Amino acid sequence: MLCQLNISHRYKSHNFDSRKKKISFLIFHYTETNNLAKAIKLLTSNKRRVSCHYIIDTNGSIYNLVDEKKRAWHAGESMWKRSKDINSRSIGIEIVYPGEVLGKKYKKEQIESIIRLSLFLKKKYKIRNPNILGHSDVAPDRKIDPGVYFPWEFLSKNSIGLWANNRLDNSELDKENLKTFLNNLQKIGYPYLKTNNNTNLNKYIIESFHRHHLPNMVKSKPNHTSLNKTIDLLKKTID
Repeated sequence: MLCQLNISHRYKSHNFDSRKKKISFLIFHYTETNNLAKAIKLLTSNKRRVSCHYIIDTNGSIYNLVDEKKRAWHAGESMWKRSKDINSRSIGIEIVYPGEVLGKKYKKEQIESIIRLSLFLKKKYKIRNPNILGHSDVAPDRKIDPGVYFPWEFLSKNSIGLWANNRLDNSELDKENLKTFLNNLQKIGYPYLKTNNNTNLNKYIIESFHRHHLPNMVKSKPNHTSLNKTIDLLKKTID
């Protein structure tokens, strides 16, 4: 099956250790560079202590850097629901991409490879759609990748990850609805939330949720569109 995916083993990273948990997550990242060579150098450097299992180039080529059986160092300090040590529980996929600040979309060839590789891994490890996430989802206070241009909606149409159509309502949330919204985020899986007060950490988590599910609202305060999205996503978490 991997041969059919045209996986290259040309590059190898020694930045890994023993996996301690069963694989149950896919985590997407971007490299912050459009240059494969620079990304490979970083992900294989003994000094930087970062890596991933797979990296997808701008032309859609897929490279395996770390054996799936090993714990690659891609997620860092991260959490989803009650699951810590996401590195032990996940396959990390990097996409060669310069970052969302440049306003560029992911290339068609990359998206096609993301779909093929994700479907293969999802089937192989019986990974549930709610556990197919971005780095910013599991580390919202530190990371923003894979960014607002990552095609979550399109991927969901190919049975990868969760998406709910928008039910637009730009009215503000009152105190009670805001509490419900924060509670819903926690039920979905977002970590570290403080549901009783408005902390800076909550701000990062809300931005992370918007970046994934409402990319046009990244810097906006949550409103009823945000609340509606959480309600609809919770209905989809049982798949």
